[in-house]
Amino acid sequence: MKLTINQLLTSMKKLNKSLFLWISVFAMMVSCGGKDQEADSEQEVKEAVAVEAQPVEKQIFPQIIRYTANVEAWEQAYITGQTGVRIDEIKVEEGERVKRGQLLVTMNAAQLNQARSQMELASREVERLDTLVKIGSVSGQQFDQAMTEYQNALTNYENLAENTRLTANFDGVITKKYFFDGEMFTPSAEAPAILVMMQIEPIKITINVGEGFYNQVKKGMKATVRTDVYPEEEFSGQVDRKSPTIDRNSRTFRIEIRIENEERQLRPGMFARVSLNLGEIEGIYIPATAVVNQPGTTDQFVFVKEGDRVRRIAVETGNRYQDLIRVVSGLEAGKTIITEGIGKLNEGTLVRVVNANAQVE
Repeated sequence: MKLTINQLLTSMKKLNKSLFLWISVFAMMVSCGGKDQEADSEQEVKEAVAVEAQPVEKQIFPQIIRYTANVEAWEQAYITGQTGVRIDEIKVEEGERVKRGQLLVTMNAAQLNQARSQMELASREVERLDTLVKIGSVSGQQFDQAMTEYQNALTNYENLAENTRLTANFDGVITKKYFFDGEMFTPSAEAPAILVMMQIEPIKITINVGEGFYNQVKKGMKATVRTDVYPEEEFSGQVDRKSPTIDRNSRTFRIEIRIENEERQLRPGMFARVSLNLGEIEGIYIPATAVVNQPGTTDQFVFVKEGDRVRRIAVETGNRYQDLIRVVSGLEAGKTIITEGIGKLNEGTLVRVVNANAQVE
């Protein structure tokens, strides 16, 4: 069949219109698809939780352990006499400084005088029987019995003598006076002694340290002490005693820290904060706020960013350094942890990381 030129032109116009129509439809479909994808992307951004994150790195910090405790006297002594004996004279007052061997209290000497007479009588009897036993006038058994009675009388006299003139056990200060001159000494829970004396040069602080530090804590190790009474001052001490055993219930061991206290600023009963520097340690330290404590348990975990979502990882933590905490196990260097916005996260939550000025990274 032969077509005229006009017919050919007419057919081409129809074809062009159809082609244009199909191209327009395709373009509209592509345009709509793009808008849908953009909308989906925008929706995902809106649903993602804004968080702050940081990479995990190994760091070197001083390993400092801190404890709270009370200041204690280096030594303490309760000055007591024989129960039921009258106090003749107390020669010191509260707050008075005393020297070792100084006379503090004299008790009534009536019993002492009686004991002295009994001792002297027993001594003379031993001397008399000693002469007689040598010439065979008395048996050795009688002499032995007399010697026993003398030794008992001597012991009683010495005991009374020690409890009649009461002296200071060491250089120190009188911290409490429970009785007065002329009173009968009858100890009780409210008044356990006539006087109490303490040695406060030096003083000590006793703390219980976790067993994990047993090999690191050494006798002679330096310690620093701060108190609320002197908030601007730091006192130096050293580990003087270390327990050879570990308490199996608390998993701790006891140490005593000695502070010379030459100016007598520290007093027994003061609240103190003790720091021990165990040297430097390399480890993974992260912000303490990044660690989540599982309610009702001792379990801890952090959120690690993987792709655009987070995963919860269990960790074990150690000592703190300022606002950082050491991760002992569960987390490796090179990971990225979430540090802010944790309260809105769960396993697999979609996140978007923002920096300090809220710009998307």
